[in-house]
Amino acid sequence: MKHRTVILVDGENISYKKADEITALSRRLGNVVERKVYHRQKDPITRMWNKKTAYKNNHISGEAEHNKIDHRIKKDARKYMQSPDIDVICVVSSDSDFCCLREDAAAAGKLLCFIGEKKAPRKLRKAGARFIELR
Repeated sequence: MKHRTVILVDGENISYKKADEITALSRRLGNVVERKVYHRQKDPITRMWNKKTAYKNNHISGEAEHNKIDHRIKKDARKYMQSPDIDVICVVSSDSDFCCLREDAAAAGKLLCFIGEKKAPRKLRKAGARFIELR
């Protein structure tokens, strides 16, 4: 049985230009049942995710706040960890703020994976069961 996988993209950290590569790489993790990208609603650069990709958009409104997007992704990742319909949570980012999800995923019996760029710190690369590097 193929793992049921959800992809959560940090649109502030990863460019929309990587969407096709992310889609292709995520197929290695199982059957992707949902792909979401998180970004600020009024940011013209991250808004390109909405215009140029088929990823489900999670617009975060309001003023820019430090780690506001990251907090929303972590909250949703933890929600997916409680779902019996999801086996793998894959966070797409090069930001080490997501390392804290490791223990939660293990406790929930879920596989946590990351897709990120070369700049991703070692801490993030080691936090999940798997790290896949974008080109």
